[in-house]
Amino acid sequence: MLKKTLLIILTFFFLSPAFAWQPCVTKGSLIKVFTKIPLSTENLQEGSPVHFIVPNDVWVLENKAIAKGDIFYGYVSMLKLPIQGVNAAMSINITDLVKTDGTKVKIKGRIIFNSSPVLGGNLTNPASYNKTIHPRKVYGNIWGGTLQYVPSGEYEFGRHVTVNSRNNLFVELNEDLYF
Repeated sequence: MLKKTLLIILTFFFLSPAFAWQPCVTKGSLIKVFTKIPLSTENLQEGSPVHFIVPNDVWVLENKAIAKGDIFYGYVSMLKLPIQGVNAAMSINITDLVKTDGTKVKIKGRIIFNSSPVLGGNLTNPASYNKTIHPRKVYGNIWGGTLQYVPSGEYEFGRHVTVNSRNNLFVELNEDLYF
């Protein structure tokens, strides 16, 4: 009997660290951030360093994971200039988190602009329209048809995109962030 109780006690003693739980901000979490200076495709290049500031504390249970004023550092991973018919596009990856006490944490993440990881890249408006007539027979009427305006195929030149501090920006984590 003594051997069995000793075996049970030693089992719990050695296995207890295996059941330890460490709080973390899970992969896929969105953290609201803002930029102090406007970011534009006019003055950035691929690989340009950028940084974002956290405006509010992020809590996990009763632990403060990310404090107000922490800074996310990253770089511009993709930049496309405007062309005929398409606006400029930009994508930003996050590499580091610098806390207010000076500690630096390596993380992987990306900036989300209005539910998309790419800012811009949309089509421009058509420069002109053509009129198209669609004839159709209407009962009791000899003449009938519909006049429709369709794009002519010529589009305006694209524009540069800009991110201000008022824009809704989020950092999406690509891995768990332990603190």
